[in-house]
Amino acid sequence: MKKFVVCSLWFTVIAILFYLVPAQAAQVGSPASLIEKGKWDFSLEGGYVSERPMKKSGASDYHVNIGYGGHARSYGLTERLTIKGLVGGSYGRIYDENATTTIAKKTSLSGGLALGLELLGIIFENESSGFEWDASAQFLYLRSHHKRSGKANADWYEWQLSSCVAKELGWFKPYAGVKLSIVDLDHDDGKGNTASYEQDGIFSPFVGTDIYLGKDRDVVINLEGAFLLGTELYGAIRYRF
Repeated sequence: MKKFVVCSLWFTVIAILFYLVPAQAAQVGSPASLIEKGKWDFSLEGGYVSERPMKKSGASDYHVNIGYGGHARSYGLTERLTIKGLVGGSYGRIYDENATTTIAKKTSLSGGLALGLELLGIIFENESSGFEWDASAQFLYLRSHHKRSGKANADWYEWQLSSCVAKELGWFKPYAGVKLSIVDLDHDDGKGNTASYEQDGIFSPFVGTDIYLGKDRDVVINLEGAFLLGTELYGAIRYRF
């Protein structure tokens, strides 16, 4: 009971800190999410993807801005394998650069649901050098409703595979890697008009770092960025127990 109360107090503090410190984006392969067997990880995290290039029926002059955030829980299945689930909210915009005017046609989306599932693992670790090779597989689903019509909606399906190399340096654990991302976006304007978009490009490098806090290093802040498929930023604060 005492442990549960302590965990609850810590999570309340973490929640307050998260909302005081702006953090946006999309996680792909952070070593921060890998935890020991039988351990839990509670986190608040957010993602923002800017200028993600999309294409529709061969035309490539589209891009989207997608943001989401929510609560995630992770569990250590083994010493080298962790599973994670995310529940939260999302928002976004679709931009059509094919418009005849100089200003891109913008379709606003809001009030959406965000669901995520991720499996993370350690492929290889070298104790003498301190280097670690990690990988993850992730599925992210976002459903947004058009601001001006309760009937219109957009469904975002994203599958990610990522791999990164990390090395712990004191209270920091920087990492760098590459991800493969496949996105399908289905949009319905509520008037019988539907459109399907695909991501224009699938590979992207990413970099990030974990920052360990607390006497037992049980509080972790993670910051991450990817830059090839538009700008993607990610932030999370988590508590392990």
